[in-house]
Amino acid sequence: MAITNLAYPSGEPTVQDTLWHVFSSGLTGQTNFKYVVDIFVGGVQQVRVKLFPEPSNGKAYFDAGPIVRNTMTYEWLTPKEEVLVSEPNVSGEIAQTYQYRLGEEYTGTTFANLASGNVTAYNWSAPLFKRKVADMTAYQSILSNRPSKIKASVGDNIYIGARNINGFMVNTYDYNNNFVTNVPVTLGGTKTFAQLNIGSLAINKVSNVISDATKFYIINFDEYAYYDRVIDDGGIVESLSCFKSELANLGETNEIRVDLDCNPKYQSYNLHFLNHLGVYDTAKFDLVSRLTMDVSRKGFEKRDYSFGSNSVTYFDANNKYNSSKVNYLNQKEYAYRLTMDAPTDAEYQWLAELMGSPQIYMEVEGYYYPVSIKGSNYEFSKYVNNRLRVFEVEVEMNQTRYSQLR
Repeated sequence: MAITNLAYPSGEPTVQDTLWHVFSSGLTGQTNFKYVVDIFVGGVQQVRVKLFPEPSNGKAYFDAGPIVRNTMTYEWLTPKEEVLVSEPNVSGEIAQTYQYRLGEEYTGTTFANLASGNVTAYNWSAPLFKRKVADMTAYQSILSNRPSKIKASVGDNIYIGARNINGFMVNTYDYNNNFVTNVPVTLGGTKTFAQLNIGSLAINKVSNVISDATKFYIINFDEYAYYDRVIDDGGIVESLSCFKSELANLGETNEIRVDLDCNPKYQSYNLHFLNHLGVYDTAKFDLVSRLTMDVSRKGFEKRDYSFGSNSVTYFDANNKYNSSKVNYLNQKEYAYRLTMDAPTDAEYQWLAELMGSPQIYMEVEGYYYPVSIKGSNYEFSKYVNNRLRVFEVEVEMNQTRYSQLR
């Protein structure tokens, strides 16, 4: 076998960036030599690429990113009023596993699959800074960059992603900030990836602990977060699986506090969006909202009179005038301008993921409507610069409607 596999993506790389493979061969001096790369996803060949050796060193450099990205799907969310909404898979949802096969071609003969391997690339987006430095392994419990305090109403659906957990603890508090009760929520085994709903309706299906008398509740993932750790004890390396609460040296707390507003002044709207890490988050817009409609019309001209036996008439016996224009198409595009109370600096950082999300759903009366952000500019506002100011976003409904066609 002449192929030497020098480098390939390792760790938990992102499918939204380059996925470089580097390899070499000792036969590059053969007539019409080319490297052969086959990419398979789910056992199906996606592409075969033939590469001439790099003139400077005879090696091959191949980026699998554009090919693998085309196999991702974004509409896998299945809204439920249950704690465990779904378990996104690594076959196109939260990640994609692909197989690469390396070969050679020379003197008119192709020698395929001389070396191969599998890579799992995750659907998180590369950051502005430290590209190619961090990967998804930094997130081992909550798959969200949102701040740990959420404003919600009783009955809201609140989506958040997690990994390597088998449940969490819910602690409720009354309006005097006194602890009321807690309830463990189990997920039926450790979930590698989980799309969760931590809203009150979903939690109350496990145990009816959240009511109008609840001021806030805290979701504690520490108690049930499940980890695989590698311990080096005097040269003996072993894998240790344990609950996070049993590991005193992790130095990390994974809690989310949900503050409830039982009597909101305005009708609020929740936007559920694919976040930076490839799972769904929820942003609540609880101030005034405005619905707008943009109408596009098409019509044709006609004469606005008719010939009678003794005259030319412009209206009939009932005094109804003739039209000189017929509108045969009225296309209506709807948009909502939504407003959120002044976010914190951390919330502004997190809301940037909403602005850049490729998949957003607006929840209205239990139905989920796909929407798109109309604005293209976003400012990472800070309190020290702008003080408190509300956050507005305009979303267009991806649901065109038509008036009566003529």
